[in-house]
Amino acid sequence: MSTKLQMLPLALFITLGGCAQLDAWTSNLSRPAKTAAPVDAVARADAIYVNSATAVAGRDFRNIYIAPVNLANMQIIQPEGGSADIEWLVTDTEDQILQQAIADEFTAALGYESAFYLVATPEAAQIVVNTALVAIHPNVTRAAVAAGTSPGGAITVSIALANAVSGEVMVRVVDTRSIDDVWAFNQVEYGDTAFKPIFRAWGDSIRLGMLQLQGRSKDTLATSLTTKQ
Repeated sequence: MSTKLQMLPLALFITLGGCAQLDAWTSNLSRPAKTAAPVDAVARADAIYVNSATAVAGRDFRNIYIAPVNLANMQIIQPEGGSADIEWLVTDTEDQILQQAIADEFTAALGYESAFYLVATPEAAQIVVNTALVAIHPNVTRAAVAAGTSPGGAITVSIALANAVSGEVMVRVVDTRSIDDVWAFNQVEYGDTAFKPIFRAWGDSIRLGMLQLQGRSKDTLATSLTTKQ
């Protein structure tokens, strides 16, 4: 079972500080993207940080390993006036479901049109995808949701694509994304798929960042964009 340490300001400082060290290319990407398997259209991350200093070494990298997602330090940012809620603790079963869902969506995005090849071990990889779920932000308390208030909120993630040998970060995505039913995260043992389009959007974002780093100017996903109605 994961625990939520009350250290969000420090965690965010470390995460964002890492981005500041990058010689960054940042792009606002507001158009929803259609990826390998049809899902509800979700916009890519607003900011992708690309470390141009790693471009030469990583130009020909294609083999990617998706490391287990770090849930250990995930914070639950309660709404104003809300108290700690232990029901948000992630059980082992929920951890397994989330790990699989994220791995599936990242695999579908990164492997689209064979842009990258997913490998089963870090030893076989040139790029390692490290993902940390930083925080869940419910807009209202559990009691308010039970009383019929909308269960909306947001989720924050930090994703780094690192050189498998040197560990140097090549691409980073830090993103907070709103969702109409953030409480679905509190019930993932029931197989709720509410978060899958968000996970796919993040996979799309890191794919685009790596293509940019490698100078592969043609983003094949860009030809398959769809507009959310």
